[in-house]
Amino acid sequence: MISLGITEILSKLGFGASFLTNSFLIYLTIFHVRKIYGTYKQMIVYFAISGILLTGLEPIARPFCHNFNGSLIYFSVGTLDLPQFTVQLILSIWAGFYLQTISFISIQFYYRYLCFFDVKKAKSFGGLKTVLWIGYPLIIGASYSTFIFLFSIPDTYSDDYMRLIIIRKLCTYFSLRSEIFNIYELEITERPRFDVVFYDAEGNIRIRSLCFTVSSISMITVHYIVILYCGIRMHLNMKRELKKFSAPQRKLQRQFFHALIAQCSGPTLFLVLPAAPILLTPILSPIVDISVSWRTGWFYSIVGLYPPFDSIAYMVIVTEYKKVIRNILKRPSLICGGKHPIERTSKTSSSNQKT
Repeated sequence: MISLGITEILSKLGFGASFLTNSFLIYLTIFHVRKIYGTYKQMIVYFAISGILLTGLEPIARPFCHNFNGSLIYFSVGTLDLPQFTVQLILSIWAGFYLQTISFISIQFYYRYLCFFDVKKAKSFGGLKTVLWIGYPLIIGASYSTFIFLFSIPDTYSDDYMRLIIIRKLCTYFSLRSEIFNIYELEITERPRFDVVFYDAEGNIRIRSLCFTVSSISMITVHYIVILYCGIRMHLNMKRELKKFSAPQRKLQRQFFHALIAQCSGPTLFLVLPAAPILLTPILSPIVDISVSWRTGWFYSIVGLYPPFDSIAYMVIVTEYKKVIRNILKRPSLICGGKHPIERTSKTSSSNQKT
């Protein structure tokens, strides 16, 4: 059995990797990259910061999850001496970053879509309206966190149900060289947690659990529909629409599109796909009459991989980042503000040159 302490190590490593790669991306974007400016530059910085915050909350929240038949418990295995409500709040905020990330990716796809098909509308993303596209993902994330509190706060029935499993046979990590497996019992009512028990004692669907599941799946699905629609339309019409741009801009626009696909792949692989069995098992397990007792919280260990994955993919795909990195390696003085050899693209160029 793998020690639970490994999740703490992985979450800290994830935060370290996320902080370094995203900070480097932010630094390059703000101070060195010249062909990306305006709204899209702000979006890159925003996305990088949200990745740092997500992985930064994980070592504090120490989220874990256990699926047992028709139930799901989302709880903290952290050891910080904090009030239970505070840890619950951190757990809900951490979960809210799931939806915030997906919603913001859908905004990026929509923005790139407008850059192809309606430049005038794309310009509306700038100025004071920046608050709208920054605020929308925050509202979505906050809404999901609120739904968790409304529909998943523990009650007497869910506690009695979950007390049957008490999360036995968990283990504790003591050192890097050795793992000491220590079986212990955990009184579930003492842990900061959220419960989803889909059916009551008579086999009827519990409305609060249904509301949580439907709201979760709906919010994810709606944003993925936007991503798929915009992505497919851009892919099918890219050759025609790129004729509006100059040769250098055509190459850059293709790179932006490919980078956006990579940015979508990261959260899909590390956030959405692992969450699917966690959310659906409480519904399907009783229907197909299969007994389930899964430590699905191990999936959370890979969440910290997506921010560095996205940042590295972006810097690899967009050529200017690679050029800037090469120049910095050749001339370290650039880090301290030396003059960059890459000429800044004029902001007074025609509107169809803008990113």
